[in-house]
Amino acid sequence: MGWHAVEAVDDAVEATRRFLFPFSLVRWAKLALLVLLMGGGANAGVSVPAAPDTAGFDTMELDTVVSDLLAGTADDQLIVAVAVVAVVAIVGVVALSVASLSLRLVFYDALQTNEVRLWRPFLGRLRQAVGLFVVSALLWLIAVLPVAVAVLVGVAGEMSIGWAPVDSFAAAAGSLSIGPAVVLGLLGSVVVLIATLALRLTYEFAVPAMVVEGIGVIDGWRRVWRAISGEWAELLVYLAVHFFVRLGTAIVEGIAFVIAGSAVLVVAGSTLLLAAVPLGGLGALVSTTAGIATVVIVGIVAVASLVALTLPVSVVTQSYVIAYEVDTLGGIDPELMVLHRDIDPDSTVRD
Repeated sequence: MGWHAVEAVDDAVEATRRFLFPFSLVRWAKLALLVLLMGGGANAGVSVPAAPDTAGFDTMELDTVVSDLLAGTADDQLIVAVAVVAVVAIVGVVALSVASLSLRLVFYDALQTNEVRLWRPFLGRLRQAVGLFVVSALLWLIAVLPVAVAVLVGVAGEMSIGWAPVDSFAAAAGSLSIGPAVVLGLLGSVVVLIATLALRLTYEFAVPAMVVEGIGVIDGWRRVWRAISGEWAELLVYLAVHFFVRLGTAIVEGIAFVIAGSAVLVVAGSTLLLAAVPLGGLGALVSTTAGIATVVIVGIVAVASLVALTLPVSVVTQSYVIAYEVDTLGGIDPELMVLHRDIDPDSTVRD
């Protein structure tokens, strides 16, 4: 039998060529923006605690609390300021993560329609992105929890944390014999492996299903599960081939980064040398206001130039990797094929 994961390696090349060419500056600029900003892989999740219960908390009590805080010590005010900054930072991270995931869905939408649109699909996919963020955060937390517990136990075993529940737990874990400790370690490794695999398949298979059928992440997972539940050998082949596909694209991106980085470094260095002459020498670049400003400006321009030079390569490699993933899923279940018929190399066969 033929393996869809193997056949998709060549099909993805043709699909990428059809998707990116003939060259259009506007199309490539939009794709570059998506590749630069869209979320992928494991996204760090941030949980926001629920608001405290304010039942029975009247206005006079609230005024009293606010007055006490305003009249409090510098330490109290610092704690409040840090708490406010932390909440704002958490809300900002969550908002940016959801927006990034929505842009990832927009990329799949472009593959499905063969039209690269940004604003309207972005708004239309926000609800799906919220669900995707929640599921990703939960899976990410499950994946890191065993590692975090192991590190915490190791640290608490060497020194007291000062929190009785943690110290007691560390003492109990440290008193385990080798057998139970090994079993717990193996179970933790299995949890990490399963959560990591689920996180990968969420982005590589469930997301395309969400776009094709216009459903949420949970329904997307149910749909994918029906497709892959009898294709475990195919899934193993896919994971193995995907490793080499990602390795190959990483090598291409690395070579492009080295070449572009070398060119940018030479130009930036030459610019700084020339700028140092009227300022009074190389030492003036770090000892004078004009010199520091010059270094900062050259640095910003250098970073922007490096991104601009390597981004087209990333557009090609990311398009290829995603085309490979969706082509494999479409081979397993043709109803979940994301690629537009003008992009799909096997569109006539599927018809």
